Amino acid sequence: MPDLSVIIPTFNTASMTLRCCRAVLASMPDGTEVIVADDGSSDGTAELLATEVPVVRVVGLESNRGFATAANRGAEAASGRIILLLNSDAIVSEGALRSVVAAFDADPTLGVAGARLSNENGTPQWSGGRAPTLPWMIGVVSGTGRFARFFRRSARIQSEVDWVSGAAMAVRCEVWAAAGPLDERFRFYCQDIDICLRARQAGWRVRIVEEARVVHGLGGTVARDGLQHDPARLWPDLLDWGTAHYGRRWGAVARWVLVGVALMRVACRALYRRDETTLALVRGAKSLWSSRARPAQTRVSVPH
Repeated sequence: MPDLSVIIPTFNTASMTLRCCRAVLASMPDGTEVIVADDGSSDGTAELLATEVPVVRVVGLESNRGFATAANRGAEAASGRIILLLNSDAIVSEGALRSVVAAFDADPTLGVAGARLSNENGTPQWSGGRAPTLPWMIGVVSGTGRFARFFRRSARIQSEVDWVSGAAMAVRCEVWAAAGPLDERFRFYCQDIDICLRARQAGWRVRIVEEARVVHGLGGTVARDGLQHDPARLWPDLLDWGTAHYGRRWGAVARWVLVGVALMRVACRALYRRDETTLALVRGAKSLWSSRARPAQTRVSVPH
Protein backbone atom coordinates (compact mmCIF):
# COMPACT_ATOMS: atom_id res chain seq x y z
CA MET A 1 0.00 0.00 0.00
CA PRO A 2 1.43 3.42 -0.94
CA ASP A 3 1.83 5.96 1.85
CA LEU A 4 0.30 8.75 -0.19
CA SER A 5 -2.18 9.02 -3.06
CA VAL A 6 -2.16 12.48 -4.67
CA ILE A 7 -5.46 13.13 -6.45
CA ILE A 8 -5.58 16.05 -8.91
CA PRO A 9 -9.08 16.75 -10.30
CA THR A 10 -8.98 18.67 -13.58
CA PHE A 11 -11.25 19.95 -16.30
CA ASN A 12 -9.82 21.74 -19.33
CA THR A 13 -6.69 22.97 -17.55
CA ALA A 14 -4.12 20.83 -19.38
CA SER A 15 -1.01 23.02 -19.08
CA MET A 16 -1.84 23.98 -15.50
CA THR A 17 -2.32 20.33 -14.55
CA LEU A 18 0.98 19.36 -16.17
CA ARG A 19 2.79 22.03 -14.13
CA CYS A 20 1.09 20.75 -10.97
CA CYS A 21 2.07 17.14 -11.74
CA ARG A 22 5.68 18.05 -12.42
CA ALA A 23 5.96 19.81 -9.06
CA VAL A 24 4.52 16.76 -7.30
CA LEU A 25 6.81 14.33 -9.11
CA ALA A 26 9.86 16.46 -8.33
CA SER A 27 9.27 16.43 -4.59
CA MET A 28 7.19 13.37 -3.72
CA PRO A 29 8.47 10.85 -1.18
CA ASP A 30 8.85 7.16 -1.95
CA GLY A 31 5.58 5.28 -1.78
CA THR A 32 3.52 7.94 -3.56
CA GLU A 33 1.07 7.48 -6.41
CA VAL A 34 -0.24 10.36 -8.51
CA ILE A 35 -3.73 10.18 -10.02
CA VAL A 36 -5.29 12.82 -12.24
CA ALA A 37 -9.08 12.67 -12.30
CA ASP A 38 -9.90 14.07 -15.75
CA ASP A 39 -13.45 15.37 -15.56
CA GLY A 40 -14.37 14.99 -19.22
CA SER A 41 -11.79 17.47 -20.53
CA SER A 42 -11.84 18.40 -24.20
CA ASP A 43 -8.44 20.15 -24.31
CA GLY A 44 -6.24 17.06 -24.64
CA THR A 45 -5.34 16.80 -20.97
CA ALA A 46 -5.07 13.00 -20.93
CA GLU A 47 -2.94 12.92 -24.09
CA LEU A 48 -0.60 15.63 -22.82
CA LEU A 49 -0.04 13.89 -19.49
CA ALA A 50 0.50 10.52 -21.16
CA THR A 51 3.28 12.06 -23.25
CA GLU A 52 4.94 14.33 -20.69
CA VAL A 53 4.44 12.49 -17.37
CA PRO A 54 3.55 8.87 -18.21
CA VAL A 55 4.06 7.78 -14.58
CA VAL A 56 0.91 9.72 -13.67
CA ARG A 57 -2.27 7.63 -13.82
CA VAL A 58 -5.26 9.29 -15.45
CA VAL A 59 -8.77 8.33 -14.39
CA GLY A 60 -11.16 9.69 -16.98
CA LEU A 61 -14.82 10.59 -16.61
CA GLU A 62 -16.86 10.44 -19.79
CA SER A 63 -18.51 13.82 -19.18
CA ASN A 64 -18.04 16.83 -16.95
CA ARG A 65 -19.58 16.06 -13.55
CA GLY A 66 -18.04 18.70 -11.29
CA PHE A 67 -15.06 18.98 -8.95
CA ALA A 68 -16.43 16.83 -6.12
CA THR A 69 -17.41 13.98 -8.44
CA ALA A 70 -14.00 13.98 -10.10
CA ALA A 71 -12.25 14.03 -6.71
CA ASN A 72 -14.39 11.14 -5.48
CA ARG A 73 -13.65 9.07 -8.57
CA GLY A 74 -9.96 9.69 -8.11
CA ALA A 75 -10.18 8.64 -4.47
CA GLU A 76 -11.99 5.45 -5.47
CA ALA A 77 -9.00 4.54 -7.62
CA ALA A 78 -6.47 5.38 -4.88
CA SER A 79 -4.75 2.79 -2.72
CA GLY A 80 -2.70 4.98 -0.36
CA ARG A 81 -3.22 5.20 3.37
CA ILE A 82 -3.39 9.00 2.99
CA ILE A 83 -5.40 10.70 0.24
CA LEU A 84 -4.24 14.18 -0.76
CA LEU A 85 -6.63 16.24 -2.86
CA LEU A 86 -4.67 18.85 -4.79
CA ASN A 87 -6.06 21.56 -7.04
CA SER A 88 -4.58 21.70 -10.52
CA ASP A 89 -3.62 25.36 -9.91
CA ALA A 90 -1.49 24.42 -6.88
CA ILE A 91 2.28 23.96 -6.78
CA VAL A 92 3.75 21.99 -3.89
CA SER A 93 7.06 23.14 -2.45
CA GLU A 94 10.07 20.93 -1.83
CA GLY A 95 9.39 18.78 1.22
CA ALA A 96 5.69 19.62 1.47
CA LEU A 97 4.46 16.10 0.76
CA ARG A 98 6.97 14.56 3.17
CA SER A 99 5.78 16.96 5.86
CA VAL A 100 2.19 15.86 5.34
CA VAL A 101 3.05 12.17 5.67
CA ALA A 102 5.22 12.87 8.73
CA ALA A 103 2.36 14.77 10.41
CA PHE A 104 0.04 11.78 10.08
CA ASP A 105 2.73 9.39 11.28
CA ALA A 106 3.40 11.53 14.35
CA ASP A 107 -0.24 11.90 15.39
CA PRO A 108 -2.61 8.92 15.13
CA THR A 109 -5.54 11.20 16.00
CA LEU A 110 -4.94 13.45 12.99
CA GLY A 111 -7.72 12.86 10.48
CA VAL A 112 -7.41 15.76 8.03
CA ALA A 113 -4.40 17.96 7.31
CA GLY A 114 -4.11 21.04 5.13
CA ALA A 115 -1.15 22.86 3.66
CA ARG A 116 -0.08 26.40 4.48
CA LEU A 117 -1.16 28.18 1.30
CA SER A 118 0.31 31.29 -0.26
CA ASN A 119 -0.43 33.38 -3.31
CA GLU A 120 1.88 33.40 -6.29
CA ASN A 121 3.40 36.68 -5.06
CA GLY A 122 4.28 35.07 -1.71
CA THR A 123 1.56 36.67 0.40
CA PRO A 124 -0.36 34.36 2.75
CA GLN A 125 -3.64 32.86 1.67
CA TRP A 126 -6.55 31.64 3.76
CA SER A 127 -5.63 28.01 4.54
CA GLY A 128 -8.40 27.06 6.97
CA GLY A 129 -10.27 28.31 9.98
CA ARG A 130 -13.24 27.98 12.27
CA ALA A 131 -16.66 26.85 11.14
CA PRO A 132 -18.27 29.66 9.10
CA THR A 133 -20.86 31.82 10.84
CA LEU A 134 -23.36 34.28 9.40
CA PRO A 135 -21.11 37.31 10.17
CA TRP A 136 -18.25 35.52 8.41
CA MET A 137 -20.44 34.89 5.37
CA ILE A 138 -21.54 38.52 5.38
CA GLY A 139 -17.87 39.46 5.19
CA VAL A 140 -17.41 37.18 2.18
CA VAL A 141 -20.48 38.43 0.31
CA SER A 142 -19.86 42.09 1.13
CA GLY A 143 -16.19 41.88 0.17
CA THR A 144 -15.10 43.27 3.55
CA GLY A 145 -13.78 39.95 4.83
CA ARG A 146 -10.33 40.70 3.42
CA PHE A 147 -9.95 43.49 5.96
CA ALA A 148 -10.49 41.20 8.95
CA ARG A 149 -6.74 40.71 9.41
CA PHE A 150 -6.41 44.33 10.52
CA PHE A 151 -8.68 43.70 13.51
CA ARG A 152 -7.26 40.44 14.82
CA ARG A 153 -5.85 40.59 18.32
CA SER A 154 -2.85 38.56 17.34
CA ALA A 155 -1.01 37.96 14.12
CA ARG A 156 -0.26 34.41 15.21
CA ILE A 157 -1.84 31.91 12.86
CA GLN A 158 -3.42 28.89 14.50
CA SER A 159 -2.70 25.46 13.04
CA GLU A 160 -5.54 23.68 14.92
CA VAL A 161 -8.69 24.48 12.95
CA ASP A 162 -12.20 23.24 12.16
CA TRP A 163 -11.54 22.97 8.43
CA VAL A 164 -8.73 23.27 5.91
CA SER A 165 -8.82 24.39 2.30
CA GLY A 166 -9.55 21.72 -0.28
CA ALA A 167 -6.85 23.24 -2.49
CA ALA A 168 -4.39 20.92 -0.71
CA MET A 169 -6.22 18.70 1.76
CA ALA A 170 -4.95 15.34 3.01
CA VAL A 171 -7.32 12.80 4.56
CA ARG A 172 -6.46 9.58 6.34
CA CYS A 173 -8.04 6.69 4.42
CA GLU A 174 -10.06 5.56 7.46
CA VAL A 175 -11.46 9.06 7.80
CA TRP A 176 -12.36 9.18 4.11
CA ALA A 177 -14.23 5.91 4.53
CA ALA A 178 -16.10 7.19 7.58
CA ALA A 179 -16.63 10.90 6.78
CA GLY A 180 -16.36 10.97 3.01
CA PRO A 181 -16.76 11.11 0.14
CA LEU A 182 -17.12 14.77 -0.85
CA ASP A 183 -20.72 15.94 -1.07
CA GLU A 184 -21.42 16.22 -4.80
CA ARG A 185 -24.49 18.42 -4.32
CA PHE A 186 -22.41 21.56 -3.82
CA ARG A 187 -21.74 23.64 -6.92
CA PHE A 188 -17.99 24.03 -6.41
CA TYR A 189 -17.20 25.17 -2.86
CA CYS A 190 -17.72 24.05 0.78
CA GLN A 191 -17.00 20.36 0.26
CA ASP A 192 -13.80 20.85 2.26
CA ILE A 193 -15.64 22.51 5.16
CA ASP A 194 -18.25 19.77 5.12
CA ILE A 195 -15.91 16.77 5.24
CA CYS A 196 -13.60 18.37 7.81
CA LEU A 197 -16.46 19.04 10.23
CA ARG A 198 -17.76 15.50 9.74
CA ALA A 199 -14.29 14.22 10.60
CA ARG A 200 -14.18 16.38 13.74
CA GLN A 201 -17.60 15.13 14.77
CA ALA A 202 -16.21 11.60 14.51
CA GLY A 203 -13.42 12.53 16.93
CA TRP A 204 -10.55 13.24 14.54
CA ARG A 205 -8.27 16.28 14.65
CA VAL A 206 -8.03 18.75 11.79
CA ARG A 207 -4.95 20.95 11.44
CA ILE A 208 -2.73 22.90 9.08
CA VAL A 209 0.78 21.51 8.61
CA GLU A 210 3.02 24.57 8.74
CA GLU A 211 5.93 22.90 6.95
CA ALA A 212 3.74 21.87 4.00
CA ARG A 213 3.92 24.97 1.83
CA VAL A 214 1.83 25.17 -1.33
CA VAL A 215 1.51 28.04 -3.79
CA HIS A 216 -2.12 28.24 -4.86
CA GLY A 217 -3.37 30.29 -7.81
CA LEU A 218 -6.50 31.21 -5.89
CA GLY A 219 -9.47 31.05 -8.23
CA GLY A 220 -7.21 30.13 -11.14
CA THR A 221 -9.45 27.30 -12.24
CA VAL A 222 -12.86 28.90 -11.80
CA ALA A 223 -12.84 32.60 -10.87
CA ARG A 224 -13.12 35.26 -13.54
CA ASP A 225 -13.83 38.96 -13.89
CA GLY A 226 -11.17 40.19 -11.45
CA LEU A 227 -12.44 38.18 -8.46
CA GLN A 228 -10.70 35.35 -6.61
CA HIS A 229 -13.87 33.29 -6.45
CA ASP A 230 -17.07 32.79 -8.41
CA PRO A 231 -19.92 34.49 -6.48
CA ALA A 232 -22.61 32.56 -8.37
CA ARG A 233 -21.23 29.34 -6.88
CA LEU A 234 -19.51 30.33 -3.63
CA TRP A 235 -22.30 32.41 -2.11
CA PRO A 236 -25.14 29.88 -2.54
CA ASP A 237 -22.82 27.04 -1.54
CA LEU A 238 -22.14 28.83 1.74
CA LEU A 239 -25.86 29.32 2.24
CA ASP A 240 -26.58 25.67 1.49
CA TRP A 241 -23.83 24.47 3.82
CA GLY A 242 -25.04 26.78 6.60
CA THR A 243 -28.62 25.61 6.22
CA ALA A 244 -27.57 21.98 6.51
CA HIS A 245 -25.34 22.77 9.50
CA TYR A 246 -27.46 25.29 11.45
CA GLY A 247 -30.99 24.42 10.34
CA ARG A 248 -33.68 25.69 7.99
CA ARG A 249 -34.73 28.58 10.23
CA TRP A 250 -31.16 29.87 10.15
CA GLY A 251 -31.14 29.36 6.39
CA ALA A 252 -34.31 31.35 5.85
CA VAL A 253 -32.92 34.32 7.79
CA ALA A 254 -29.45 34.03 6.26
CA ARG A 255 -30.82 33.99 2.74
CA TRP A 256 -32.54 37.36 3.16
CA VAL A 257 -29.55 38.86 4.94
CA LEU A 258 -27.01 37.68 2.35
CA VAL A 259 -29.16 38.70 -0.59
CA GLY A 260 -29.51 42.16 0.95
CA VAL A 261 -25.76 42.43 1.48
CA ALA A 262 -25.10 41.26 -2.08
CA LEU A 263 -27.48 43.84 -3.53
CA MET A 264 -25.85 46.61 -1.47
CA ARG A 265 -22.44 45.59 -2.81
CA VAL A 266 -23.75 45.57 -6.39
CA ALA A 267 -25.38 48.98 -5.94
CA CYS A 268 -22.26 50.55 -4.44
CA ARG A 269 -20.02 49.24 -7.19
CA ALA A 270 -22.44 50.20 -9.96
CA LEU A 271 -22.30 53.82 -8.81
CA TYR A 272 -18.74 54.19 -10.05
CA ARG A 273 -18.05 51.18 -12.26
CA ARG A 274 -20.10 48.86 -14.39
CA ASP A 275 -17.84 46.13 -15.68
CA GLU A 276 -17.49 42.35 -15.76
CA THR A 277 -16.85 42.23 -12.02
CA THR A 278 -20.11 44.05 -11.39
CA LEU A 279 -21.92 41.55 -13.61
CA ALA A 280 -20.30 38.65 -11.71
CA LEU A 281 -21.59 40.13 -8.44
CA VAL A 282 -25.07 40.45 -9.98
CA ARG A 283 -24.96 36.79 -10.95
CA GLY A 284 -23.96 35.95 -7.39
CA ALA A 285 -26.92 37.86 -5.97
CA LYS A 286 -29.29 36.13 -8.38
CA SER A 287 -27.84 32.74 -7.47
CA LEU A 288 -28.34 33.46 -3.76
CA TRP A 289 -31.94 34.48 -4.39
CA SER A 290 -32.76 31.40 -6.45
CA SER A 291 -30.95 29.03 -4.08
CA ARG A 292 -33.69 29.30 -1.43
CA ALA A 293 -31.30 27.73 1.08
CA ARG A 294 -31.45 24.20 -0.19
CA PRO A 295 -28.68 21.85 -1.39
CA ALA A 296 -27.61 22.41 -4.98
CA GLN A 297 -28.57 19.72 -7.46
CA THR A 298 -27.37 21.16 -10.75
CA ARG A 299 -23.98 20.54 -12.30
CA VAL A 300 -21.96 23.21 -14.05
CA SER A 301 -19.02 22.84 -16.42
CA VAL A 302 -16.14 24.82 -14.93
CA PRO A 303 -12.38 24.28 -15.12
CA HIS A 304 -10.69 22.84 -12.02
